[in-house]
Amino acid sequence: MIRAALVLALVAGISFAARSFLPADATITGSGAALAFGFLLIAAMQTGHIFHDLRLPHLTGFILCGALFGPEVLRLITPSMLGDLTLVKKVAVGLIALNAGCELNFARLRPKIRSIGLVSIFALLTEFVLLFGLFSFVLGRIEFTAEMTSAQRLAVALICATVLCALSPAVVMGILKETRAAGPLSEMCLSIVVLADLAVVVAFSFTESVARAVFPPDAAAGGAGGHSIFGALAVHIFGSIATGIAVGLVSALYIRRVGQRIGLFVFAVLFVVAEIGGALHLDPLLVGLSAGLFLENISPVSGHEVIHETEVAAMPTFAVFFAVVGAEVHLHAFFSVAPYAAMAALARAAGIYAGARFGARVAKVDPEVAARVPFGMFPQAGVAIGLANLVASSFKPWGAGAATLILGTIVINEMLGPVLFRMALSRAGEIGKKREGSLLDLPSHAPTPEADVEAT
Repeated sequence: MIRAALVLALVAGISFAARSFLPADATITGSGAALAFGFLLIAAMQTGHIFHDLRLPHLTGFILCGALFGPEVLRLITPSMLGDLTLVKKVAVGLIALNAGCELNFARLRPKIRSIGLVSIFALLTEFVLLFGLFSFVLGRIEFTAEMTSAQRLAVALICATVLCALSPAVVMGILKETRAAGPLSEMCLSIVVLADLAVVVAFSFTESVARAVFPPDAAAGGAGGHSIFGALAVHIFGSIATGIAVGLVSALYIRRVGQRIGLFVFAVLFVVAEIGGALHLDPLLVGLSAGLFLENISPVSGHEVIHETEVAAMPTFAVFFAVVGAEVHLHAFFSVAPYAAMAALARAAGIYAGARFGARVAKVDPEVAARVPFGMFPQAGVAIGLANLVASSFKPWGAGAATLILGTIVINEMLGPVLFRMALSRAGEIGKKREGSLLDLPSHAPTPEADVEAT
């Protein structure tokens, strides 16, 4: 830990020294993105080593590293650099989603579909009810809703509650990769967060339509004219899924016909998708997830082969991605809504825990798994942040205030969620159970290699 801390301090010192030679009015452009990428990669990996020695998730360290050196605190990473790193972030999301899809085998999950569905449905419904009730009560006390009617406040509460129901496949996948966890809990948590996030994205299209119907046209985003974007969002979803299937097909053909440099080819394809995704309004999460599901469940290629080929770059990719997520955290905005954000985080956690436990009881899930499944649903990151930004841009003038409240809650969940999930995996005895096959293939009682025990 001491060595990692010294390296982190040295890298930060060199970067600050390099910046100090610039004129006061100079701005970094062009190579600024390369500087930010290199610095975040090294700094985040060293922070991960420190958190590993503290027996805390690497991902929490990555996020804190980005927040510390980001625009809100030490300002070594500037907003323009973060803008240039958007492409890197999309590639990372695509890789995370691709790996998640490759881990989900429908034939193996078929006997558990009922359990996964019941836990997801009851958890989402319960957390939504509690969040909606909380926001309906507190929004009248927040400044940006002061001049709204009761119906408009309920519409804002509906939007905020829907967005905060989002889970985080990226965080769950990152923790499973980091801890090399495998077993019933890992399998159920990964399946739930993937399916639940798809449901939340679809639900948001309906709540967005309700909000646009309640607010007058001039209160909506400029140019939207109060019309629903349901059709556009549907095209966005199904277009991303179709693109993901095409990516999976191309990848399967390459692996079968060429079979060399598979990892490099996958990264190249994800880079192309990220590059054109902005123009075509593609979601890298849906593209990667669809591609992974196609490879594992439809194509003759094993998804595990893709995971194995890309595994060497998985942790550096996670490090940069979550460091960028941390750097994008608006700490000053968080402190302005901290009490309400804390109440929302508690209501969300209570809803998830109560709903998931009830759903697991109805589905007759093993009590040991049922007691720990909710902890895999606590983390938040990518999808929730994306929807919060969409709220800010789609609804003016109140969207920015609602997004601040949502993002404040996400800050709490993305800091504490990974820690709680890692603790649940540890108590379930699933850490270190992954071998060369899928991280979901091994039963929870499989023997753990000594090397894996030492590594975790």
